[in-house]
Amino acid sequence: MNLKVKSILLSILSGLFLASIFPKVDLFFLAWFAFIPLLFAIKKTNAKCAFWLGVLTGFCFYALTIYWLFAMLKFNTGSALQAGISCLILWFYLALYFGVWAYLIKKTKKLFACKILFALWASCLWVGLEYLRTYFLTGFSWELLGYSQHKVLPIIQIAEFFGVYGVSFIIIFINFLIYFWIQNFKQIKFLLGAIAILIVVFGFGFIRLEKFKNFGDYVFDAVIVQPSVDQYKKWDKKYRNEILQELKFYAAEIADTEKELVIWPETAIPIVLYKDRDFDFVKNIAQTAGGFNIFGALFVDNHDLFFNTLIAFKNEQDYYMHKKNHLVVFGEYVPFRKFLAQFFDILNGLGDIQKGKGVEVFFYDKLAVGPLICSENFFPDFSRQLVRSGAQIFTNHTNDAWFFKTAAPYQHFIMNIFRAVENRKMVLVSANSGVSGVIDVNGKVLQQMPIFADALIYTKARQNGYQTFYTKFGDIFVWANIAFAVLALGWAAARAWMRKRRKKKKEKQ
Repeated sequence: MNLKVKSILLSILSGLFLASIFPKVDLFFLAWFAFIPLLFAIKKTNAKCAFWLGVLTGFCFYALTIYWLFAMLKFNTGSALQAGISCLILWFYLALYFGVWAYLIKKTKKLFACKILFALWASCLWVGLEYLRTYFLTGFSWELLGYSQHKVLPIIQIAEFFGVYGVSFIIIFINFLIYFWIQNFKQIKFLLGAIAILIVVFGFGFIRLEKFKNFGDYVFDAVIVQPSVDQYKKWDKKYRNEILQELKFYAAEIADTEKELVIWPETAIPIVLYKDRDFDFVKNIAQTAGGFNIFGALFVDNHDLFFNTLIAFKNEQDYYMHKKNHLVVFGEYVPFRKFLAQFFDILNGLGDIQKGKGVEVFFYDKLAVGPLICSENFFPDFSRQLVRSGAQIFTNHTNDAWFFKTAAPYQHFIMNIFRAVENRKMVLVSANSGVSGVIDVNGKVLQQMPIFADALIYTKARQNGYQTFYTKFGDIFVWANIAFAVLALGWAAARAWMRKRRKKKKEKQ
């Protein structure tokens, strides 16, 4: 087998490994050596080839994990061609991050005389690229490497200090240590180093798990609603009364239970609430169910602008309203509308949704709820801002029905696990069609409903006023990684330049 074919196959193998570590396959242990085939693939190539091999790995990975995008787009647009083109563009764009990473580590490897320093630099570079992907061009943070460890609770406890990016860093660094050991089995120090790091991380994790077991200042009863309304019915007026009757049924069921908090999914109300009117139905549902109800609904303000909102009544007249800050591209708005609208339509059929600003914590009696609408749980910084504004528990309200019976709802759900650990806050998730569930402050899933099952979840919820290192300081770890990557590269380049200069001097003598 020639070198080129071998390198291509190794790159694809890395992509397959990476695709296997996320829901619903969840072979999370493969993450710890998933990059090793790619590292061997680029070992004997130039930087340009390394870039394309990295892109190949990334493309295979995203095409296999975000495969559901095609079915979703095809259903909403009615065009297989448009769906296919959109998928290819997104998968390729995301794969570019792999390509850039592979290119830079290949381009700079000779600058680092110390393998450990090189591994640290490559890990920091990966973290910086993940962070960029989270926020650049509105952000797309699905399948951050750290999310793959959502089931390994001891490992993910470091997110309390470093966020999900800290877990990604450890995974990349361990990959390099094992790669160095495989290159030369006599250098057992690299394998022992990897084992030692994992022992320390696991040990720390077990200590923190015990510390935050049953953690909370205030315990209360909560109910989570998963009505499971089919996506094709959601905004079809023919089904409006059917949906409204179903919501009334759930409210009546909840009325006979003890509860302080009731959470409903994103856009649970199939009526567009217009200029502070049309609130009667929402009030009636809240009064029937009892307790503090948080509803998802579309709202039109006095300027005829649409907002995706969460609404909760403080009393008969006053209400809280949180307007979604982070919108889904093509799902809620079309970017660069003048140019792209001629090629791509918006998926929701209601027109562009406007972006809300700022965080809104819902206070009711002893409750202090930090509400997150759908994709707002993608962004770690948004959740920590809620806690800094007084939130003591998170609620995530989403509608993942348009993903159908794919891995997407599960991939979305696990992000809540990291928001819980990062801030040590319980998360209650209400998803229209699932996955709904309850996650404690350690990231343990206490209850979980399967997708497309209509159900109510009754739970004992715990809230607390604790603020973690991550809550207080945010992504300081990421910025430290970026700073280290720049300084280490500068230092290595300077040393390489000095060595080259001394060599030229000797040759002249």
